[in-house]
Amino acid sequence: MTLKLNSGRQEAIVAYVDISAGDLASGVATKAIELPSGAVVISGSVVVKTAFNTATSATLKVGDKADDDRYTAAPVDLKAAALTALTMTGYKHNVGESLQVTVTETGTAATAGKVRVQISYYVEGRAAFSQG
Repeated sequence: MTLKLNSGRQEAIVAYVDISAGDLASGVATKAIELPSGAVVISGSVVVKTAFNTATSATLKVGDKADDDRYTAAPVDLKAAALTALTMTGYKHNVGESLQVTVTETGTAATAGKVRVQISYYVEGRAAFSQG
């Protein structure tokens, strides 16, 4: 049996979105990054640049319409400046899908705080050049 090699190559595509405390409503899933059909997220992180100043707690989930926490095994704490790696799943996105984020706050809503969600992905079936 002979393995059919795939000579197509492409660079990883990087996308990110910066979010401020006032951009999101608690408990509401919000589209954050549009993805093309066939996109497979291969890495990513949530970077809390400025801690959210909510009274009790503030967390963030990253997912999509079908699974609101597909990329966060546990909600990310927004009350502490830190970098949290996303959980990779190998999921291939379909036409019209977007990465979405959901913030959950308890206590008084945050008036300050900044977070960046960043991902790298490839598009299945796409080739920018060939090797071999």
